[in-house]
Amino acid sequence: MNTSLMPSRQTTESSIDERYRLILLNQYLKNIKEVPVAYGDSKWIFCCPFCSSLGRTEAKRNERKGALLWNDLQNSWVFYCVRQGSVECFGGGRTLERFLSAIDNELAERYRRDRWHSGTTGKGHNCPNPISIKKIQMDS
Repeated sequence: MNTSLMPSRQTTESSIDERYRLILLNQYLKNIKEVPVAYGDSKWIFCCPFCSSLGRTEAKRNERKGALLWNDLQNSWVFYCVRQGSVECFGGGRTLERFLSAIDNELAERYRRDRWHSGTTGKGHNCPNPISIKKIQMDS
């Protein structure tokens, strides 16, 4: 499956977001499909990693209820689950950073560190500083 295609209007996707989106799509998510949406954009739909296992039948477990959607205001991907069948996927969207944190804390920390090195964490951004940086700032 070729998951490296970048939708047309999403040329503002940073190389860091693209790298971690591809890691998610290729290593952590199941039954992935790219779906076109308005204005030439795309979204990625897949089995929700949090609630798809709750389906009663194999067909229900393989339904694509999770999605990564591009958010122009945040200039980033946001995770949504239509089913909202577990605490992790209930209550609206999750930023890419929060989605990564729910799936793999080490991967999320690497993402925060990469964003910190590029100057896109902390106040005014949709990604907090890495935990290791927060500890250093608190100690000083």
